[in-house]
Amino acid sequence: MLSHLRSLFRPSIEPDPPRVRDEPRLAVSEKKKMDWGRVAPSVGEPPLRDVFKPYTPPPGVQGNGQSALAMDSGAATGSTLMNWIGEAISEGVVFLGYPRLAEMAQRAEYRNMVEILATESTREWIDFQAVGKDDKGQRIDQLRNEFIRLKVRERFREMSEMDGYYGLGLLYVDVGQARTSDVVSTPLLLRPETFRKGSLRELIAVDPIWAAPNQYSTSTPLASNFYKPSTWWVQGANVHHTRLLRFVSRDVPDILKPTYNFGGLSLAQMAKPYVDNWLRTRQSVSDLINAFSVVALSTNMASYQQDPEGLLARVEAFNRFRSNRGTFLLDKDSEEIQILNAALAGLDKLQAQAQEQMCSVAQTPLVKFTGITPSGLNASSDGEIRVFYDRVHAYQENTFRDPLTTIMHMCMLNLWGEIDPGITFEFNTLWQATDEEAAAIEKTKADIDAEYIDRGVISNSEARDRIAADPESIYQGVVERGSEAPEVPDEGDNLS
Repeated sequence: MLSHLRSLFRPSIEPDPPRVRDEPRLAVSEKKKMDWGRVAPSVGEPPLRDVFKPYTPPPGVQGNGQSALAMDSGAATGSTLMNWIGEAISEGVVFLGYPRLAEMAQRAEYRNMVEILATESTREWIDFQAVGKDDKGQRIDQLRNEFIRLKVRERFREMSEMDGYYGLGLLYVDVGQARTSDVVSTPLLLRPETFRKGSLRELIAVDPIWAAPNQYSTSTPLASNFYKPSTWWVQGANVHHTRLLRFVSRDVPDILKPTYNFGGLSLAQMAKPYVDNWLRTRQSVSDLINAFSVVALSTNMASYQQDPEGLLARVEAFNRFRSNRGTFLLDKDSEEIQILNAALAGLDKLQAQAQEQMCSVAQTPLVKFTGITPSGLNASSDGEIRVFYDRVHAYQENTFRDPLTTIMHMCMLNLWGEIDPGITFEFNTLWQATDEEAAAIEKTKADIDAEYIDRGVISNSEARDRIAADPESIYQGVVERGSEAPEVPDEGDNLS
């Protein structure tokens, strides 16, 4: 009878809260020169032999003399691809593998933290500047149009996203040559003799799953290519590193580089424990709210031992009359109803803390990550936003500066057949002033100009040149550089 009652009142099956994946360990190669497992901790941590196992690319990435489509053999057999996906290790102890990282990229939590950084770092973009007194306006305009043609801004945003999801972004420079190993394996020297004018066609973003390092030194730390690949396999083609720009913002120590496919630590892998905690907390709070109230009916169970259907009918009658408009009759001597409520106080704070922990690892303000504005009197996020913009600027300098300089020199060779050292670039500030703030700044600049003109430090024409060169001036496009200030008529001329 009890088993029959359990089957009738069994609660509906609900999805379990997210759990940490328990995946198989990577197999250990017997060709290792040093057994790193000897220095592994004995208790509580996985063997270090798994941590230092080199990354194994999928079939077809490394060249073997045969041309193959991307993952065609793995997709055909099915088992090869699935076995490779099963090598991903959870909790960020070792490299999770590109399939697992791609799977994580489908979650909103990972996408938000990656896309916010990628979008903000390319939102205001760059401004070309001339070094010295020579007029570079025409060349700067040509260089700016060339960046638009090559979609440099869009490609760098893709590289930032790949760096966030996979820890590695690769940008291929297409100069119109055949994409075979005997051609693209040669260095792409930035010289007028080797980089022909008009040869730069496009920039192609390469997903790191289709690439693997080929040549690099592991014996001479003083060598320039020590744990730095000179060439890369890109789906069977051997490509020189000068043709394949590498984007890594969080590099790993040399001993771990083979494990990470010579990429870096992805933001998604760093945030995985925090996102798992958030998902578990969110689901637990939801389950608790869904069943926070339980109705307990105390009755004489002994009277229903011979008549279980009578007990079921009694419970059914209670459920049918259970509402604020219904009246339920109870035996005052043998029955009693109690409503048991779970304590919900503090759940919002616990859930908010779990959400804020994701923001901490992503170094993103809560208002940017979730759109939740601070509450309270005189509450403001301006301080956090400014700190975040400083972080984005540091990210631009560390990750974008070198490849952007290389691409700028390529564009110069493609346009003019030479590299112009008199042109450089700076990243534009992300902070946008309000109309009131901009007007106050403009008024301050005007007062400074007037003070310097009165003291004879600058002339009227020099002040006009300053206004013409100021991109934030309200007279941008009205005042031209080198123009003379209009003459102010004498007050006596107006007298009749």
